[in-house]
Amino acid sequence: GKVYNRCELAQELYFSHKFPMQDLATWVCIAEHESSLNTAAVGRLNADGSADHGLFQISDLYWCTHGGGSGGKGCHIDCDRLLDSDISDDVRCIKTIHEEHTRLSGDGFTAWTVYNGHCRQKTRADIASCF
Repeated sequence: GKVYNRCELAQELYFSHKFPMQDLATWVCIAEHESSLNTAAVGRLNADGSADHGLFQISDLYWCTHGGGSGGKGCHIDCDRLLDSDISDDVRCIKTIHEEHTRLSGDGFTAWTVYNGHCRQKTRADIASCF
């Protein structure tokens, strides 16, 4: 895995993955609170027995599978692939999750429990020094 710093992640999301500038501070905040910016993070078991994986703590309940079973769920991916230092597949998955939750609730960021308490108010100013 890899441990990012805030600016490194913001720059990679912007330049390599074409995230909109206005969303960067929110995504960086989510990664900070979910994984401490560590791509190899695996969360402790949730109440339902599921676990969260990688930089953005993607749940194996809906989004990834272990050992390639049942087609990789919503993101069509093995959970272990979310733990390496290449975040391209993580990024594809968070875009899928964000789109699905935007469709369901109007705000895709609400898929991450840290969003309301920690990241909702983040603005471009929070990452301005990175650019």
